[in-house]
Amino acid sequence: MGRLDGKVALVSGSGRGIGRAIALKLAGEGARLVLNDLDPAPSAAVRAEIEALGGEAVSCDGDVTAADFGQRFVATAMERFGGLDIVVNNAGYTWDNVIQKTSDEQFAAMLAVHVDAPFRILRAAADPIRTLAKAEADAGKVVHRKVVNIASMVGLYGNAGQVAYASAKSALVGMTRTLAKEWGRYAVNVNCVAFGWIDTRLT
Repeated sequence: MGRLDGKVALVSGSGRGIGRAIALKLAGEGARLVLNDLDPAPSAAVRAEIEALGGEAVSCDGDVTAADFGQRFVATAMERFGGLDIVVNNAGYTWDNVIQKTSDEQFAAMLAVHVDAPFRILRAAADPIRTLAKAEADAGKVVHRKVVNIASMVGLYGNAGQVAYASAKSALVGMTRTLAKEWGRYAVNVNCVAFGWIDTRLT
């Protein structure tokens, strides 16, 4: 018996690095996973790892910055597993430069992956979460759900050469604080984890 038996978790960017580690940990505790990577091969490899451990996972691959991705991601969980309990916004990358050399394209790209994508995923999750919470409340139950946004120490303290990345990760902290206030009444715990240097392909 795992601590997350029966729970359904979305983890963006779960084909490699931190996202893969999170997905494997959640699966090891009994959660059913909706995986994601830009390319199908990495998420398929993680899905195979989870299934080899006796877990259950499905992939929803593609670019998290696509306008329809949030809806697709959430719909995959609802259609395949009939629920939604955990959302981990992890997908991201860096595109660094000092401010005078940072183009509009670079700045927009960092906002797109670290702010727009989590926003769209959480917006898509809002109706299912509210509907499920209401049905549970009507039945006299309280089900606790979780959102974890993966930020960075750079978003808290800044870092030379990362003005775009720092701005985006800082915005994600603000999103987290706001959703904690909006979704507390639905028993959703919304947190942000601000990592330092982690030994992954990114670093």
